[in-house]
Amino acid sequence: MKYKDRISEREYQDRLETLLKNALTTNLQPLRSLETATKKRRAQKKAATDSGFTKSTKRTSG
Repeated sequence: MKYKDRISEREYQDRLETLLKNALTTNLQPLRSLETATKKRRAQKKAATDSGFTKSTKRTSG
């Protein structure tokens, strides 16, 4: 195999690998945004609980 052929084969493999990584990243993007939405929802719920908007389970005896 000639040196030039080996270089083009390596370039081909690199490009193929890059395309596969990009395709995988594109497919995972909706999952990442779902995870982010869940984290935001949990943070809002915790903030509401901490500020007293929801029913408190703690009772003070007095």
